[in-house]
Amino acid sequence: MLAPATFLIILFWPDPSAEAVRRAAELNASVVVVPPASSAPAAPPGIDVIAQVPVDSSAIASAKSAGFRGVFIAAPEEESALRTLLKQHGAFIRFVSLAPQQAHWDVSPAQPSVRAGHWPGLQALDSAAGATELPWINANLHHYAWLEGFFPRRVPALDSDTPADTTQYEGAEIVLSEAWAFGAPALLRLPEPHGEALAKGDPRAAAAWDRLREVATFLRSLGKGPRSPASSLAVLVPEWDEEFEEILNLAWRQQLSPRVLPLADFAPPSGLRLVAVPNRTPPPAVEQRLRQFASTGGIVLVAPEPGQPADSWRGGARESVKEGTITVHRIGRGSVRVMDEPALDPFLFALDLREQLGLDNPLGRGLHGLDVRIWHASTVLPVLRRAPDGSLVAVLIGYGRWIDHDFLAGARGGFRSARLAQPGAAEAALKLMPRGGRVEWNQPGLRRIAVVTLEEAGR
Repeated sequence: MLAPATFLIILFWPDPSAEAVRRAAELNASVVVVPPASSAPAAPPGIDVIAQVPVDSSAIASAKSAGFRGVFIAAPEEESALRTLLKQHGAFIRFVSLAPQQAHWDVSPAQPSVRAGHWPGLQALDSAAGATELPWINANLHHYAWLEGFFPRRVPALDSDTPADTTQYEGAEIVLSEAWAFGAPALLRLPEPHGEALAKGDPRAAAAWDRLREVATFLRSLGKGPRSPASSLAVLVPEWDEEFEEILNLAWRQQLSPRVLPLADFAPPSGLRLVAVPNRTPPPAVEQRLRQFASTGGIVLVAPEPGQPADSWRGGARESVKEGTITVHRIGRGSVRVMDEPALDPFLFALDLREQLGLDNPLGRGLHGLDVRIWHASTVLPVLRRAPDGSLVAVLIGYGRWIDHDFLAGARGGFRSARLAQPGAAEAALKLMPRGGRVEWNQPGLRRIAVVTLEEAGR
C-alpha cells in the first residue's frame, strides 16, 4: 500500500497523450491515469502513467505489455474475483476503486479508494439553502472522516464522481485541499468541459488551471498532510448510510469538524469532550464505556432511537434534571444528555451539537467551547488535525471564491504562537488574541486553503 512521504496527486486525463503527461507535470502529479492504448505515452522520471482498464485479466496484461506502469481498476462484485486478479498481477494493479459497501475489503498490495462524494463547491454561486439560509456547500469532509474513523489503518482515499457538464472549475482546487487535510492522496478527475476549454485556449479555463497549479504547488511544498484528527467532538454511527451521511454532512457544514467512529467498537480516543449517539441504542458494553467516559468529565449527547425508551440512562446517575428538551443525567464529573426526540432533522441536530459543544466553556454561555470558530466567512469549513510534533493544525478550506478580506477566526485552548501558510504568500506569524480559554486571530483572506499551526502554551 502506498504511504507517500509527500502529497500524492493522481490526475485522470481523457486520452493517452503527451498532453496528459504535460498537464500532470504542471500539477506536480506523481501519477496520471489514462485510457488504455497500444503504447503508453512517454513520461519523465517522477511521473507514472497508468491505464484505467476493465476488470479483466487480459486487459491488465495488455496494459503491462504496452509499457504502462500499472493499472487502475474498479473492484468486481465479488471479493474472491478481486483476490484472484491481485494474485495474478500483484503490484501492477496500483489502485482499486471500491463501492461504499466494499469499503472494508483488503486490496493490498494495491491502494484502495472508495467511490463516494461529489464535485465540491457551492451548489450554486451566491445561493443559499432555503431551509437554513446558509450557503449550500457541497463538501466531502464527512466522507473522509468516515473512512478515517472506520478504517484507521488505511489512508482515506476518495474517488468522487465529476459531473459531465459542470463549469465550476474551482472544485479541482477543493479536491486537492480536502485530500491534503486528511493526509490522503488526491484523485483528481477534471470536469470534461474544463479539459475541452483548456484545449481551445479559453481564458477562464486557463486562469482556473493557473490557480489550480498554485494550490497544487503549495500543497506539495508542505509534504504529506496531517494524519491525526484533533476534534473534541465524535459522532458514533453503526454503519454508513444515507441517514448518518446527512447527519455528519450537516455537522461538518456547521464548522464542527467532527470525528466519525463506529458505534459497535467505541473506545474513546484522547482529546474527546463530547460524544454524540444519534438514533441508535448502543449495545450494553458500549453504553458502559459511554458512562465511564461521562464519569471522567465527558459529555454524551443521546438522540433516542425511534420507538425505543431512553430512560435506561438514569441508572447510576447522581442527579437527573430537565433542561428544555434535554434530560441531563449527571454521572461522576460529566453527564449523559438525552434529547426528547430522535434526530429526524439533521440540520437541527447539527445546531444542537454546536450548542452543546459551544456551551462547554468556563462561563457556560455563548459558543466559546467550540474547537474552531469562524466569523463572517460562511463558505469556509475547518478541519482540525494534529501535526506529528503534536501541534494543533486548523486547516481552513474555502468552498466559494477566494476571499480577499480579513475575517476573524479562533480556537479553543491556550496557545503561545501560531503561523500561517497559504498559497501565494510566505509563511507568516499570526498575532494571537487570548479570550479566556481560547485565542482569536485575524485571518488575512483565504486563497482556497490556509494552514494555521498553533503551538500550545507549555509545550
